[in-house]
Amino acid sequence: MSELENELHSEPPDNNIAGRIDEYVNKFYSSSGQEVVRVRHNIWAVREASYSFNVIITSLLVVFDAMMFEELPERKDAFFGDLLNLNAHRAKASKLCMVKDKIHLRIIRGLEDFDYSEFVAHVEEYREIFPEIKEKLQNKYFPGEA
Repeated sequence: MSELENELHSEPPDNNIAGRIDEYVNKFYSSSGQEVVRVRHNIWAVREASYSFNVIITSLLVVFDAMMFEELPERKDAFFGDLLNLNAHRAKASKLCMVKDKIHLRIIRGLEDFDYSEFVAHVEEYREIFPEIKEKLQNKYFPGEA
């Protein structure tokens, strides 16, 4: 298990931090009509129009995590090259990564000084790039699948 995966499974953060993130989630989504479920003390599941993601907090980190693909394509080398290119030229705070042979879009940030404006910026980044990247890679490596 990677260091990040260990951190994601570590003790949940204190109630102060969890309360602050819960406030951000509720403030942002209260009038949006999007589905938000607090799965655990430190995990919120958010369903946007064309994808879903989790907001996970640990004792040190806030992680925005959206699974993009559940399997790897046959042309793995070209796929990984495109992922690296997208990380370098299209993704901002987020990065495409592989977790147990599944492709995720993640933003990983320390909790220190994490505020509401940054929360909003991360959600907006997901809204902007997730559908675009997913469609581009879907069409190229998984044609005919939806």
